[in-house]
Amino acid sequence: MQIDPALYVTVGHAAELADVSRHWMRTQAIGGRIPAVQIDGIWFVLRSAAEAFERHPTAGRPRASAGKKRRK
Repeated sequence: MQIDPALYVTVGHAAELADVSRHWMRTQAIGGRIPAVQIDGIWFVLRSAAEAFERHPTAGRPRASAGKKRRK
């Protein structure tokens, strides 16, 4: 099976487009939470879905200094 490169991108490229980790994008593809297909063990994500993804501004790990009071 072949896919149209204008429509689908690899998980790594999709992760770059969406500004998320490759692992997170792959997890979303496997879980069916983002349109994707697997061909010969390689996941391909619908380019438009990756481009439309908007990362939540507070997503991710908090900084080490978050919630800690500074010493004076």
